[in-house]
Amino acid sequence: MNLDKIRSMTDEELRNYLKGLTDKKDNKCCKCGANGNFAIFIKNIKEYQQKKLCCLCNKCYEELLDYLEIDDVIWG
Repeated sequence: MNLDKIRSMTDEELRNYLKGLTDKKDNKCCKCGANGNFAIFIKNIKEYQQKKLCCLCNKCYEELLDYLEIDDVIWG
């Protein structure tokens, strides 16, 4: 994510960007807008709550894993 792009956004652009990040029904990648294959969930263990944070496409998901320096869980 390019933070300089976010810093240069107008108030309206930032509002739309944040709204897109928090749209729970949208299955588009929150980073690039492609069709999302992965839903990122946040789990609050103390409150026993789980919320959908966003969706990511394959490419952006791989970039996230690389950025975090972790490997994906192999299902199956």
